[in-house]
Amino acid sequence: MGQVGGWLAILAGGLVVTIELSAATLVLSVVISGCLAVMSISPWRVLRAIASAYVDVFRSIPILALAISVYYGLGRVLHQLGLSPFDTGVLVLTAIESAYLAELYRGALQAIRQQQWDAASSVGLRWVGTLRSVILPQALPPAIPITLNMTVAIIKDSSLLSIIAVSEVTLVANQLIAETFRPTEVYFLVALLYLVLILPLSQVSKYVEKVVERRLGIRPGTEQDKALRRLSIEAEARAG
Repeated sequence: MGQVGGWLAILAGGLVVTIELSAATLVLSVVISGCLAVMSISPWRVLRAIASAYVDVFRSIPILALAISVYYGLGRVLHQLGLSPFDTGVLVLTAIESAYLAELYRGALQAIRQQQWDAASSVGLRWVGTLRSVILPQALPPAIPITLNMTVAIIKDSSLLSIIAVSEVTLVANQLIAETFRPTEVYFLVALLYLVLILPLSQVSKYVEKVVERRLGIRPGTEQDKALRRLSIEAEARAG
């Protein structure tokens, strides 16, 4: 039991790095994906093209491939910029996750009925004013459970960054296995740590989703309900 406690203490240090890595990625991804989502529904073709190109490119690249290419291909540049493996990992994860999250946010924006845009336009609001005052206040609540589901995906995907020496829990586990030659026990503890971290988030996400539906008065079977259900399913599928 004392040995297991020692292993847990070592793995807990890696879990802290996983949480820090996931938190930094989440913050950056929310900002970038929010901008991309707005650009993708804007009336300006250039902005829509930029957003579409970003999403298409980074949704097509596996995280491992991007991490290895950036870390080893741009290693000298990264070193000159003072970027650590942790910083590189955040950039790689953010590039990928923001592309997926942007599509989900775009869906949340497009779930708002066209009549809302038309009504705002009829009272003299321009596109930016309509977005700020009418559309975003309605689209933000449904985006909360979507973001929580994507947080789960980010936590899981962060384990792939062990390939570029980011000291998150998976890399720490591999180092511990190299010392103890007890892979089954160590990976079992890692799985438990991920469960402790992810299960509460999943439950909170489901609870928040129900609260949002109740507060917004979304009735089952309506077009808005179907749209939000589809977004929720897509976010859960991404979370795995």
